[in-house]
Amino acid sequence: MALTRQDIARSGLKLLKDVGLNGLTLRLIAADLGVKAPALYWHVKNKQELLDEMATQMYRDAAADREPPEPLEEWDLVAHRARVLRRMMLAYRDGAKVFSGTYLGDVDPDDEQPLSRSIASGLDERRAAMALFTVYSFVIGFTIEEQAVYPEPGKLDQRYAGAPGGAVFGNVDARFDDGLSMVLDGARRWLGME
Repeated sequence: MALTRQDIARSGLKLLKDVGLNGLTLRLIAADLGVKAPALYWHVKNKQELLDEMATQMYRDAAADREPPEPLEEWDLVAHRARVLRRMMLAYRDGAKVFSGTYLGDVDPDDEQPLSRSIASGLDERRAAMALFTVYSFVIGFTIEEQAVYPEPGKLDQRYAGAPGGAVFGNVDARFDDGLSMVLDGARRWLGME
């Protein structure tokens, strides 16, 4: 069977659970796939290309969840997709670190829908893009911090368990929703929508 970039990305995502991003190497992936490391360089030239492909694979795998069960208003769709992005990253150890700063090689044109809607409603393209980028940046940054505090889903790093850590890091979903609401409210005001 011929090796593909997707095979390599899936192996990398599988290995993340055990070794995390810092422990992930092309040599380890090659061993998992039963090939020698040089065989991988035919498909990915370096670790950044590997991370780009892993992030793209994460994104592909979450495609079905990106579309809401029923049509949503513009900013409700943005909030829905922000929550899906967070869940996607949380599905993998260090998922947010893998995803941040990568180039997605395979993006669905429908993913531009919130921006297209904003522009169609008369908003300035640059400002609308900046507002959406700010939401995206919040989600990635929040999730990187969340995965640092909860290295395993649902298991708080004991360094943060005592007061005030318990209060600050307690209900992560509620904190995410509060932060997302704050960013979305600010974006709407900045865009002159409120």
